[in-house]
Amino acid sequence: MATAASPRLGFGIGPDGTYTRGGQALAFVLGLWAMLAFLPLLFVGAVLYTRAEERFAEDPERARHMVTWSWLSVSVLPLVPVVIGAGIYLAVA
Repeated sequence: MATAASPRLGFGIGPDGTYTRGGQALAFVLGLWAMLAFLPLLFVGAVLYTRAEERFAEDPERARHMVTWSWLSVSVLPLVPVVIGAGIYLAVA
């Protein structure tokens, strides 16, 4: 009778299911990185959209570009650090 293979544990998780010391450090660094990467993009998006509203009367084409960049900053651009983090995770794991 074949024995079932033990499930592969996540990176930084010990055999007892708790974080390893390296896993704790990595979780802290990635949490800090996520906060610093995403929060500024939210403010950038808000400022761009507010400035675009002020410019629609004078320069509608420029205002449309600013609105586009504001939406990108809160939708697509936050994915860049996620993709980089996934690449690093896959390279390490």
